[in-house]
Amino acid sequence: MRLLRTVIVLALGLGLGACSAQQPGPGQQGDRSIRLAVARMAAGVDPADDLTSSYLRMYGATEALLKIQPDGSVAPELAERVEQTAPEVWTATLRSGAVFWSGAPVNANAVVASLERSRERSTNAKGMLSGVTISADGDRTVAFRSKGPAPYFNYALAHYSMVIHNAAAYQGRNPTDVSSADLTGPYRLTGFETERSATLQRNERWWGGRTGAPGVQVTLVPDDQSRAEMALSGQADIVESFPGGRAEEARGAGLQIVSQPSASTVAVYLNPASKQAPALADQDVRQALGWGTDRSKVVELATKGLAAPLPSWLASNPGYPKAAKTGFTSFDLDRAKQLLDRAGWTAGSDGMRSKDGKPLSIRLLTFGTEAATGEVLQAQWRALGVDLKVRNVEASLVTQSVKNGDWDAVTQAWTTLGNVPALMDNQIGPQGAANHGRYQVKGVAEAIQQATAAKTAAAREGAVLKVNQLMAESVPSIPVHTRVAAVALAKNVKGFVGHPQQYETIIRGEMTVG
Repeated sequence: MRLLRTVIVLALGLGLGACSAQQPGPGQQGDRSIRLAVARMAAGVDPADDLTSSYLRMYGATEALLKIQPDGSVAPELAERVEQTAPEVWTATLRSGAVFWSGAPVNANAVVASLERSRERSTNAKGMLSGVTISADGDRTVAFRSKGPAPYFNYALAHYSMVIHNAAAYQGRNPTDVSSADLTGPYRLTGFETERSATLQRNERWWGGRTGAPGVQVTLVPDDQSRAEMALSGQADIVESFPGGRAEEARGAGLQIVSQPSASTVAVYLNPASKQAPALADQDVRQALGWGTDRSKVVELATKGLAAPLPSWLASNPGYPKAAKTGFTSFDLDRAKQLLDRAGWTAGSDGMRSKDGKPLSIRLLTFGTEAATGEVLQAQWRALGVDLKVRNVEASLVTQSVKNGDWDAVTQAWTTLGNVPALMDNQIGPQGAANHGRYQVKGVAEAIQQATAAKTAAAREGAVLKVNQLMAESVPSIPVHTRVAAVALAKNVKGFVGHPQQYETIIRGEMTVG
């Protein structure tokens, strides 16, 4: 291990040496840039690109009118305040004196131009702004008018695809040309190399005041073990997507591992139309798989305790604590076996189940770190008599298999934080992008409509919890745990705050590294 660490550190030093050689080492005092190692990189510098905006937010380069707090609530950011002034109208009052990096004012016209450009270029923004008109009502006021009630629109305004940028600066420019970037975040982009690195410096014009560190150096390190070595060797101050298997080693070396439960539910999506696994068309079988999953043990073995077990799909949303009392609230192997018995799947002398001479066999496709989850499920479901065949593949193959209809089960993680009725419609609505099995569940459409149109927060919550209950009963997918979002921090990093959406707080203006 020592030799491996030396080799990796020497190799990584070629990329970081110019930056780190003139900076104080770990534990030394000094006003220096934060060194951030990341698993994935922004595609460019244009925030209207869906493959860029969340990463720029992670680096501290961008801001939206609103931001999502660690408890799941929404708070002002570039806007001084945002209010729902009518069921179909939200009004934003901008901060006085806020400017872009270039010094151009962040006024109402600039905000309208930014959001209209994002609507045109970003798939995410286009969906969230569908049916919404945006207008400047004076220099500091922006009005958003929807075709119907929009009680969750504040979450849309906090989404990373809605960050505010100087639209005029990007016209006709190369999306990787750092000189075109004109945003408002506490750190200003000064360098960008595709699939390699980004450099940011303190934004002296930031409305929030002077930042804690003079800059940020971002380095792309796709390999999990290489990122871990960077943290352990002191070549990075912050390492996102830290591999869970090395968490104890990192803690032993004096690093802090922060793993805030993410507002994303890792679930096993089931195909009731599968020709290879027709048993999945039976709700009893799907229920059996849900009750036969020991979520606490999956979290312990597959994520090294860095995730949280989830009994229902909505349970990862911190704003709905009652969702944790719905669904598969315990591990009940006896109940699971009884459901399979009732469905006609009998256990043989070896414990494996069959029906009409055919074994109960299911193919599961996993992606990335979810491979470990699949392996634990394979052992747990075997105790039920289910032969689970697990393959870990590229995300594109998962998508293609679902599209072609040649799949039994796949693992995916979807966020639960935002416009919750719309997110749930995506999961279980007839045309939902995540309703891979095309389930048609009675009562869902009415409950989603009520959640959107209800006049009180209590009524909306009740309708949302009803949809969650219907999902738990019909089992279009089996919720397992939150997505692992571990971050390794050096001892001298101050001001880091965990968040259910990791990109929201990796780099904050208040952070320092001594």
